[in-house]
Amino acid sequence: MENISNKENNEALTLTKQVFNILLDSIITHFKKTHDIQENSNNSQLYGFGNYDLEKPSLKKDLEFTLKGYVNGKYLYNKHREAVSGKPTIKINREYKSLYFNYLGFKGVKDFIESNLVSHQQKIRQQELLIKSGKLEDDYYVCYYFGENNRMNKGQVIIYNEWKSVEMIYVYLDDDGKKGVYTFHGTINQSENFAHFDTKYYTGNKKNEGANFIFFIGKSSPNERLYLVGTYSGFDKYDRAIAGKMIMKKYNSKVAIEEEVGNTFFDPIICQELNKNRLVVESNIRRNPLMFSKKSPFSQVLMKSSGDYIFEFNVEENVYQLKLKIEKYHYNIISLNDSVIIEDDRVSVINKGQILCLDFSLSGIFYLQKVSIYIKALDFMNKNTKGNFNGVDINNNIVSGHVTIISDDDESAF
Repeated sequence: MENISNKENNEALTLTKQVFNILLDSIITHFKKTHDIQENSNNSQLYGFGNYDLEKPSLKKDLEFTLKGYVNGKYLYNKHREAVSGKPTIKINREYKSLYFNYLGFKGVKDFIESNLVSHQQKIRQQELLIKSGKLEDDYYVCYYFGENNRMNKGQVIIYNEWKSVEMIYVYLDDDGKKGVYTFHGTINQSENFAHFDTKYYTGNKKNEGANFIFFIGKSSPNERLYLVGTYSGFDKYDRAIAGKMIMKKYNSKVAIEEEVGNTFFDPIICQELNKNRLVVESNIRRNPLMFSKKSPFSQVLMKSSGDYIFEFNVEENVYQLKLKIEKYHYNIISLNDSVIIEDDRVSVINKGQILCLDFSLSGIFYLQKVSIYIKALDFMNKNTKGNFNGVDINNNIVSGHVTIISDDDESAF
């Protein structure tokens, strides 16, 4: 229990009792002014817990409107009781660390104590407390990823407590232009050269598992890096299991990340790194493996593509020969020429299993540097077959022609 308590304290925003009382009085005053309430409400109705009237105004309802999510109405009331009991400091956790200030129109605690609501002496004492607990030095990032609906997305990432906790905010627009806001809170664990984010989110009063993230940080302090590259895994808004690559870029303030997320422009350098980098597992169980995907029924074509081959590329009456292996099961394309390396290779079946496509780049001594080959799948079952190709030659010219493929494997897959 001691370790859990210490962990919560490390992640808490600590306020002096005086500043907390000013905050609470300001919240109640703002609430009453907003709803034109003259008389005092009982505590359960004011804060929104117990048998309170859902149809009448309550702080719980107002705060949930500000947060766009679930709020525990009794949380603020319990903090009020702690202050009344004489505790010199009040600790506030999770989303409540910013929510109460946001409700009043402030960006956070620093903005609040700079206002004329807090006296000079109270401000100095609160600043000392914040500096001691390291709360004034939050880190702000925008995360970029290829997300739902096959589009680039952005999210706000705020790192608290010297890289011990994180808040992540994602905003989605539906077809009607309405915003949906998803907020995740979590802990950060640093291990070796990596930072692990473990997040949760709330639905109603229930805490749910959020996404998990791993970013490479190296040996230096993570907040020294302008960019962090990593991976994420979790569930998307359609309840599908997803994973992909993510890039985080550091900004100087919360205003800056809000402006960046609200901007529809995406850095093309980041886009070309992230586009299509997303794995989606549909949220239904397949009884038949042929239903895994639309290409599953044509898996036999892939299986029969393995073997050793000689590829003869015909370009303007010239023939360029290349020896390649297609690995069984793994379907990697490997060069059997000592002076050539194959990169970015992919073997796929298209057009409902009728066409076999071999796509790869070449490094080394060869006329072609990038090739896409298209072969009729049924013809490929013969030892000698022809197909068409297009690509880029060593002089960066776009070329095309036909290719002859000869099996060079005595124990051919055919």
